[in-house]
Amino acid sequence: NVQIVKEVFVDCDDDTVLLKVEQVGNAACHKGYSSCFFRKVNGDVKIIEEKVFDPEKVYKK
Repeated sequence: NVQIVKEVFVDCDDDTVLLKVEQVGNAACHKGYSSCFFRKVNGDVKIIEEKVFDPEKVYKK
C-alpha cells in the first residue's frame, strides 16, 4: 500500500501539517482500517469505519 500526496497544508502557527493523499491499496492503518482516523469523538469515542483486514492474521503477534 502506498499514498500519493495530492496537497500539503500548514496551519497558522506552523505547528501542524495536513497532507491530503490518494490511498493506493486497501489500508493505511496497521489496525486493519483503511485510515488511522476510524474513531470519532463526540462525548464518547465511536468507531465509524469497518476493518478492511485482520491485523492478527497479517502481523501474527
